[in-house]
Amino acid sequence: MSKINHNYNYKKSKNNSSLIIFIHGAGCDQTFWSLLNRYYFFKGYSTLAINFPGHGDNSGKGLSSIDEMAKFVQNIVKKYSSKKNILIGHSMGSLVCLNILIKEYFAVRKAILIGVAFPMKVSNFLLNISKKNSKEAIEKMIDWSLTSEGKLRGNQLIGLNLTNFVNVLMNKTSEKNLYRDLNACDKYTVDLERIKKIDTPCLIIAGKKDIMTPAKSGYDLSRNMKNSSIKVIDSCGHFHIHEKSNVVRNLISGYIEN
Repeated sequence: MSKINHNYNYKKSKNNSSLIIFIHGAGCDQTFWSLLNRYYFFKGYSTLAINFPGHGDNSGKGLSSIDEMAKFVQNIVKKYSSKKNILIGHSMGSLVCLNILIKEYFAVRKAILIGVAFPMKVSNFLLNISKKNSKEAIEKMIDWSLTSEGKLRGNQLIGLNLTNFVNVLMNKTSEKNLYRDLNACDKYTVDLERIKKIDTPCLIIAGKKDIMTPAKSGYDLSRNMKNSSIKVIDSCGHFHIHEKSNVVRNLISGYIEN
C-alpha cells in the first residue's frame, strides 16, 4: 500500500512492521528524505514522510509554532501508527520530534534527532532576511550550512551538485514560510525538566562543521536526556543526510535495528 498526497508520502510494508516517520527541516519538504524513505521501505519498514503546509506540494497555510507542527504530525500518524513508531527529524524537524516526545502525542519506540539544538536560536539577521526575501535567505543558509567540500560535490551522492539540489528543494517552499519556520525554531522553548523526563531512547547525529546547529548544542541536549547518545560526523555541515549519506544511513540502521 502506498499513498502520496500533499500532506505526506506513506508506504506500507508488512502488517507488523515498524513505521519510520520522517520530519523535514525549515524550508524543506518530504522529498528531503527520498533516498532514506525508499531505502528503509525496501528494508521492510513502513515509512511516512511528512509535508508541512506551505512546503513542497502542500499549498496549505504555513504553521507558526513547533507545537502546531507536532499536532499536525500526530493527526497523520493516527491513521497509520504501527505502535512501533520510529521518529527521525532534521533541524526544525528534530524540534518537532522533541516536542512529540515531551508531550507524548503518540507512542515512539526510538527517535533520531539530526542537526538538533535546544534552544535553537536564529540570528536576527537571518530572521529579517527571510521575512523580506526568502530567496536571499536560502542562499545564505546554504552557504552557511554546507562545508566547502560539500559545495564542491564532495558529498557521497555521485553526480549530485548539493548546492543546486538544496536550492531547488528550498525554493519550492511558498513565500513567507521560511520565516515562519525559522521564527518557530527561535521561539520554541520548554522547561528543561520536561526534557530530562523523556524515557524514549534517542540518538543525536551532529556535524562537526555544522555552524547552524553546532555539535556542542547536540552534546548539551544529550547530557540532559537520560536515555540518549550522540554521534558526531567529521567534515559534515548541516545537511548531514546528503553530505554524508552513507555514514548517516549506517548510524540510523545500527540504532534502529538493535
